[in-house]
Amino acid sequence: MRKYLFVLVVLFTFNLYACDVINKGGDSTKPGIHGADDITLTAGGAFDPLEGVSAHDENGNDITDTIEISGLEHLRMVDGKVYEVGEFIVVYETKTYSAARAVTILEGSGASDNVLLECGNPFIGDYVITWCDEFTGEGENLNDFGVDLDKWGFQIGTGAEYGLTGWGNYEAQYYREENARVEDGRLIIEARKESFGGMDYTSARLWTKPTFHQTYGRFEAKIKLPVGDGLWPAYWMMPQDDVYGGWAASGEIDIMEAKGRYPNQSIGALHFGGSWPNNTHTHQVYYFPSGISIADFNVYAIEWEEDVIRWYVNDVLIKTSRSWYTEGHDFPAPFDQDFYLLLNLAIGGSFDGGILPPDSLFDEPVLMEIEYVRVYQKD
Repeated sequence: MRKYLFVLVVLFTFNLYACDVINKGGDSTKPGIHGADDITLTAGGAFDPLEGVSAHDENGNDITDTIEISGLEHLRMVDGKVYEVGEFIVVYETKTYSAARAVTILEGSGASDNVLLECGNPFIGDYVITWCDEFTGEGENLNDFGVDLDKWGFQIGTGAEYGLTGWGNYEAQYYREENARVEDGRLIIEARKESFGGMDYTSARLWTKPTFHQTYGRFEAKIKLPVGDGLWPAYWMMPQDDVYGGWAASGEIDIMEAKGRYPNQSIGALHFGGSWPNNTHTHQVYYFPSGISIADFNVYAIEWEEDVIRWYVNDVLIKTSRSWYTEGHDFPAPFDQDFYLLLNLAIGGSFDGGILPPDSLFDEPVLMEIEYVRVYQKD
């Protein structure tokens, strides 16, 4: 439980020397700040810090609109509701007067009504969570393997079903729903050496196009990747409606992709320009510090704003893009529309020169493990 009593001590010291007037309750026409009484709330409850609070100067003039309030940032306020459980001090000040009130917030069942507090870490700075999957294996619409179909859909096949033979990259796997499962609090995508649908490998590709899409925000996931030749795991984003035309005129955001044979590297990239083959891209390779690799759980994220996209690995800024375009449209197109999320583990493909895994790689399970996926928007 956090306590910010130091603010109160500073306030009392200030008042002692400045001889300010503090009025809690009492005659609201007297000089000072009135109505800043201590209050107890329940997490998820509404709180208007100025409700019932007023201020008057020594001539009786109402100066309530000059009150400045500090300490609200500790209450985790979203849409006028408080969510941080604990005891806090909120300070009210005008040029002449000061007052402080204790705000106590208790746990309550209504805390998740408007904020997804069931998601881990629902607040990051001024970002508030809007969507998440913590892979708890709970939900009302789970498939046979524990994947929440209210959050994810599956792309099945070789890509030909979408007009993308080999998924447009000469990939060697057939994507199946059976290759993804929720287990021990993680989403596990498993690549297998098995013949299916005319391909020599199977894996899984999940997307949120049927369920969720968003413009701007912070998109992050904690992921552990498999190591080995011919493996191509990715966490990325595509446009919901292809507003500006086919790939890559409407853009693509690669939050993370990796080559399994380079375990000390991950890549962030941006695709844009015109429709293929008139497209272009920018990218940045991140080199992990000694002792860390893609085989560890790492947090991969972007922060996407109207005029900038930033890439992070474990909160280390690895790439910043401020310049992109799509033919025939003004900046910030194409990255001014809703995008959805994808998670997949490809085999082979043009990204790493068509290299395929040795059969011995599959003597042990080849797994891409995702601990969580979280999406935020600025409050």
